[in-house]
This record gives sequence, structure tokens and C-alpha cells, in this order.
Amino acid sequence: MSEGPDERIEVGEGRRNFLKIAVAGAAALAVGGAVGYYAREGEVTALKKRVEELAAQVGVEVGPVLEENLNIYNWTWYANLALVEQWAEENNIHLVYDFFEDLDTAISTITTGAAQYDLTVISDNEAQELWEGGYLREIDLDKIPNFKYVPEEFKGLPYDPDNTYSIIYSYGTTGIGYNADFVPEGITAWADLFEVDNPDSVIRRHAGKVTMMRDSTETLAAAAIYLGYDIDTTNESELQRIADLLIAQKPYLYGYVQTEDYMNELPVGQRYYISHAWNGDIAGIVYASDEYEVYIETYYDNIKYVVPEEGAVVWYDNFVIPKNAQNIEAAHAYINWFLDPVVSAIHTITIKYPYPAGLKYVPVEIKNDPMIFTPSELADRLYLGRALTPEERAIREQYWNMVMTA
Repeated sequence: MSEGPDERIEVGEGRRNFLKIAVAGAAALAVGGAVGYYAREGEVTALKKRVEELAAQVGVEVGPVLEENLNIYNWTWYANLALVEQWAEENNIHLVYDFFEDLDTAISTITTGAAQYDLTVISDNEAQELWEGGYLREIDLDKIPNFKYVPEEFKGLPYDPDNTYSIIYSYGTTGIGYNADFVPEGITAWADLFEVDNPDSVIRRHAGKVTMMRDSTETLAAAAIYLGYDIDTTNESELQRIADLLIAQKPYLYGYVQTEDYMNELPVGQRYYISHAWNGDIAGIVYASDEYEVYIETYYDNIKYVVPEEGAVVWYDNFVIPKNAQNIEAAHAYINWFLDPVVSAIHTITIKYPYPAGLKYVPVEIKNDPMIFTPSELADRLYLGRALTPEERAIREQYWNMVMTA
């Protein structure tokens, strides 16, 4: 379990006095047959050899001298924290690693300067908005030679064609996760969660056992897709219909919850067992993932994830450096380290989100899991958001507040 959204991990003075997994240890667990999956022999050999090389290089100074501190702001459940702590310790960096659970909180923190971070992870169109608003620094690709390991399809994405201010971290979809023990009929569509006038709909038959996200971008988008609207609509008549739909749904919900809550509850199914969710979170449940230990055996085959037939949001999370960052060299060094193919692969194997630079070293069983790596055949029903102006975001916020206060 990660720290809560208002808590932090610090490495340096007072850091944890143990690491459950160090660099080589993580790789050994990741590729070992004892944990339930067998990578191809060639993959195992190559991965072990590369990790040995990486471990031998840890702590060797290359390039500019790094600052003594690094402050990172990232989503919960989104990195192998043992590996991150190992990097900080070996580079003599005092690391502060804070968490958030929704983009609304992250954007507010960055734009208000409520806290100062050197590196954060922000989604596609929101990153563009922050850049256009003057809240981000340009990234120096010359300081990130491992950028060469990022697959071409993840370079120059529409929101940042020249990778001026962002570099891919991970990507995925937003759909529906559920516990099949309680929903044997399955779920296939947003209609299952929004057709409250149909007494035979999923949400009516499982009233009080469904959750939606607290993230306004995601929840407004889910309703928009169901209604056939642009996910970033600012048309006020459409926004009113979206708000009406979400308000009508509220009496049949358990509530609006965050990542840690549904990751803990879906396997249990006591309070609820259907959740609007991110793909990697559901994969993390299935594999009983932990941010400090590597598990690759499936534990919860009854937990399912579906991209609804009407479509879903596709998103790309990115490294960005806030304008008020102080430890610029350390931020670039961290990005470069993360993009090492073996490091990225270990993060994928640990967390069950795809980190593109590491694809080559991910065992085939993980690589072929559609919950983790989005199948190409879904592309025609996935929707990527666009950047909003402050005025457009304010309009949408009005209707979100209308839902929240209803």
C-alpha cells in the first residue's frame, strides 16, 4: 500500500532503514520462475546481464554534479518505490516523494505554488495547459540520453510534438473494473452504469455497490462518451445533460472514491464491487501488486477490467518539470535513470502499468496482458483529450460542482 495522498516518503535523513528490493533483487524476483511467470530464456539472460551492468554503474558520477535534494510529485501506486529509494540513496540525494490521487489536486498544487516540486507526472492535455500557462520548464533532451529507448510512437505526441516540456511516463485507458463473483453477468458498456431508468440495468440491480472517480476530467468524460459528446465539450447544453445524467446516477452509487480505496475494496466486495477505474490499477489488483515487492502471479482472477463498447478515455502521463523547480540536474538525472529499459521494465513488472522504454525486457506474459498493454484493435474507440483554456476549464468546473453538491 502506498502512503496517503497527503503523506510522503523521504530518503536521506530519517529514511527507511531497509529496502525490500534493490536494483538487482527486483530484477531477480521479476524474472524468477518462483513467482509464477516464466519469461523466455533469452529475455531472462539479457535482463539479468543488463541489471548486473546497471548495478555496477550505480553511484558512478556521469555528467553534471547533481543537487543534494529532489522533490517528486506523482500519482499513488505508480512506481517501484524501493527502486526509487535505492537510486536516491546511491546518488546521495535527499528525496521527498509526495502523492496525489486526481489531476484536479495536482494542477491546483502546481498552479498555485502551494508546494515546490522538481519533477511531477501529469497527463497529456493538462501538461499542455500548464506549459501554455507558463508553469513548466523546458526539458533538455541532451541531458536525457536514454530518451533514445522510448519507442517512436510515444515521441512527439499531439500535445507536445517536439517533446519540449514532456516525456512519456506511462499510458492507459479509463474503464470499468468489477468483481465477477458479485457481477456474474458481466459488464460491457457505460450504459450498464448510467441507465438508471432501466430496472434491469447493472446499476439498478447492484444499487449502492458502484463507484465513480473523484477526478472531474474522467467522470465528466465517461458521461460524455455515453451521451455521444466530445469528452472535452464546453457546450453548456451538453454539459447540463452530462450533469443531469451524473446527478440521476448518484442515488445508486456507493460514492466517488479514489484509487487506494477501490484497489483495496474490489477484491473484498463488502462495501462495493464495481468501480470506474484506470486499467493499471485493476491489473495491480489482479496481480496483488505492491510498491515495494515484486509479484507476478495472478491472485484475483475474479477481478475484471473492461473498455466499454461506447469507448473510453486514453491518456498519456508524462514527466514534467515545474517552473519553480530548484533541483534541475537531479530532475533530469532521475528521468534519464527511469528511461533505462531495465529500470522501466522493473517498474512495469512491479506496478502493472506499462512504461514504454522497458517493453523489450517485460516478460511475454505481462506484455500480452490486455489490461496492462492496451490492444491496438481498441484504438478506434479510444478518445484523447485536448488542452482547455482557463475559461473552458472554469465552465466545466461549474457543472462538476453542480454534480458534487447535488
